[in-house]
Amino acid sequence: MSSASPTTTSTPTKRHASSFTGLRRNFVAGLTVAAVELPQAIGYALLAGVPPQYGIAASIVQGVVSALVGSAPSVVVGPTNTQSLLVISAMSRLVDPSVRPETYVQLVAALALFKGVMQIAIAALRLGDLVRFVSKSVIVGIAAGAGILIILGQLPHLLGIERAAAASVSTGLQPRLEDHAHFSNPIAIFIGVGGAALLLITNRFLRQLPAALILVVLATAAVWMFDLQGKVPVVGSIAGQIPSFSLAWPGLEKAKMMLPGAAALAVLGLIETVAIAKTVSQSDVRINPNREAMAQGLANGISSFFQAIPGSASFTRSAVSRAAGTTSRSASAFAAAAVLIAFLLLAPLGKYLPNAAIAAVLIASSIGLIDLRFIFRILRTSWPDAIVCLVTLVAMLAAPLEYAVFIGIVVNIIVYLRSASMLHMHEMIPSESGPFLERPLHTRGQQDRIVFLQLEGELFFGVADELRKRLDALLNSDLKVAIIRLKRTHGIDATILDALDQFARDMQRHGKHLILCGVRESQEKLLAAYGLMRVIGKENVFPASAGIWGSAKLALARATILANPTEASLKPKPSTANVGAPACPE
Repeated sequence: MSSASPTTTSTPTKRHASSFTGLRRNFVAGLTVAAVELPQAIGYALLAGVPPQYGIAASIVQGVVSALVGSAPSVVVGPTNTQSLLVISAMSRLVDPSVRPETYVQLVAALALFKGVMQIAIAALRLGDLVRFVSKSVIVGIAAGAGILIILGQLPHLLGIERAAAASVSTGLQPRLEDHAHFSNPIAIFIGVGGAALLLITNRFLRQLPAALILVVLATAAVWMFDLQGKVPVVGSIAGQIPSFSLAWPGLEKAKMMLPGAAALAVLGLIETVAIAKTVSQSDVRINPNREAMAQGLANGISSFFQAIPGSASFTRSAVSRAAGTTSRSASAFAAAAVLIAFLLLAPLGKYLPNAAIAAVLIASSIGLIDLRFIFRILRTSWPDAIVCLVTLVAMLAAPLEYAVFIGIVVNIIVYLRSASMLHMHEMIPSESGPFLERPLHTRGQQDRIVFLQLEGELFFGVADELRKRLDALLNSDLKVAIIRLKRTHGIDATILDALDQFARDMQRHGKHLILCGVRESQEKLLAAYGLMRVIGKENVFPASAGIWGSAKLALARATILANPTEASLKPKPSTANVGAPACPE
């Protein structure tokens, strides 16, 4: 009895130790993420056209809410480059942030609320699973376009150009670089270009270092120590507190104009979140798109009352969280708390923070958005994917961003439907070397009395016209019996059933026969419910067996009898002793 005592008391101790170890590990991971998140939150807020505190508010509130509701431990939600770029694109056409900054901030907060409501609705209607129909080509095109736009947009800050001068020398998509050279600031160029190079090198070889935070600290210290405030543009004073709890209604007319942008933010945010979750999460973690939509919707909706900018999952911060050993969503909450404390302590130093350093952070993160490796791969291997990716990329550069997102998705769906609507039909030929050989239907002889066809893939309304065309060609040939194997088909809809029903009736009118084989149980029930079993005849429908080609050979034997009734009547009838057992595998 005494020997059992240590065992019973050690289990709680081990659990406590394991729990403490996990908590400490997630705490360290949260601090690591915060070191990356703080400068990014400031940069993405400025990118969205709002003061830094509104990006910090997004990091804190969205990080905590997503930690409570989300399903992926390593995913970090907050302001991102693509979301901020969409915000400035959608909202600057309504209000100029430099002319009416307070109104602009209120509209951005309302935009976050609209986005959150839309994502909650997506989750409630169980529409999150639809993101699987958006291919990686669309995501890469959107990300690459956003990366290019951010890089071009940050060139004035990298060169040390004041906002007024930058506006005067920028025309169209690409700034006039020769004018930028005229206005450029050598000190800002040194900070910006040197900082961007430092970030790219550390991201490549020393990913464990919080390079963005180090750059911001060094640049701020340099401006303070060498009294460079009047020589380089700086971020300026940052309010040392989180925005208060409030929300202003933008008015019905502006609300209507904001809906396309909110919808684009909602859809893109969900796509990015699910893609990032699948990339960085452990293999044993199941990603629930609807739960992620709900988590992100609540995060954006609640943070909007603190006038935060819209946010989404961040690939950079999520990858850092995963690499730091995150095991639970508590790491995201720790990161949010660390960002809050650091912000409250360091906000007064914003007047020494050079714009060029923030531009370097944004440019370095945006270069990572341009996945040239994937683009070159699909150019070599898949033109449909390449078309989707390049059209999406061009749309991001040429069209309003909130519409470019949907252009990419629509093109993706069109290409998918075109591929799915291709009918896969082959003729099966008996062979001495094996059960059957496949050959294209158009090479068959027109004098064949029996034609054995195999259909493959999804049988839906998109392939119905092509199916009717091919069946009509068979009807006008010399065949007597057509066998159609359904073993490799899926999802037969009413349009296809109607085409098969019409073909069976036309065959009967011409004194010909239709046989179906490889019919699965669910398909058999569908045929019976539609009335097609009665038209074809139950004796001409052969269910799929557990093996290989069993029902196909039975169907061929039946077709031989139907095609040659005179010869069949002269032969002795086969024994029915083993009718119930398949003659050979299906």
